Amino acid sequence: MENPLISVQINCHNGGQFLHKAISSVYLQTYKNWEIIFWDNASSDQSVKIARSFDQKVKIFSNKEKKNLGEVRDLASRKAKGKYLTFLDCDDEWLPLKLEEQVKLFQSNSKLGLVYGVANIINEKDKDLGLSNIKKIPKGNVFEDLLKENFIIFSSAMVEKKKFFNSGGFPKKFRDSTDYWTFLKIAQKFEIDALDEVCCKCRVHQNNLSNKQRIISVEESILTLKSFLPNKSVEKNLKYHYVSLAIAFLKERKYYSSIITLMRYKLWFLFAIRVYYFSIKFIKIKLLKN
Repeated sequence: MENPLISVQINCHNGGQFLHKAISSVYLQTYKNWEIIFWDNASSDQSVKIARSFDQKVKIFSNKEKKNLGEVRDLASRKAKGKYLTFLDCDDEWLPLKLEEQVKLFQSNSKLGLVYGVANIINEKDKDLGLSNIKKIPKGNVFEDLLKENFIIFSSAMVEKKKFFNSGGFPKKFRDSTDYWTFLKIAQKFEIDALDEVCCKCRVHQNNLSNKQRIISVEESILTLKSFLPNKSVEKNLKYHYVSLAIAFLKERKYYSSIITLMRYKLWFLFAIRVYYFSIKFIKIKLLKN
């Protein structure tokens, strides 16, 4: 087996709380030929200090004024020297075999553009809340599946860098859903594979960016799908994202906007189904916490 360099991209803004665990999980990998591209986005906490506590395999970059997530992810990706580019949020962790097993899949199929895997969802106290993919793990030509929802956990993904940039890289103007844009653009052109076993831990907590920018996240997902129009599959799947938008409005107590969205796109039935499944999931999480 070849031993290509892998670039591990970590973008950070005030992510010091779990950052040491995240970086340490890279050092625990069985695959050793990697570099970390750590890009700090104007943090005011101890994030940079924590990154500097590791050795020279962590290459540190920063900007003094806060920029869009898409812009700093693009900047960090262009510093990568590896054949493969992989991503780690500063509150997540990898399991030791992740890089080794994903490189094997890439080297067994030259048509691949991206490899992802299953994640254990954990809370701020490291308690296990279940798996990210419980029904199926789409592989191959997954573009149609991915149009409905983004089932790829960002910290589980590895891309071939050349194909990543060939697909357009990260959208610089996006503030949240940069991963969904990137994954769909890659899935449109290349095959996708996945590890069947858990390869990372994805942490959910109150300070997650997705919790702070619910509406922006869904709106950018809708913009992502619209970038593929005209396309019948896109038109069919947009309704699921408008349901997500209505729910995001509801969570932010923007009740009028939620109702208008449901009425405009005639989504009441889909909305009722989604609320039912969310309720079941919420109850399960509550039971696990107790």
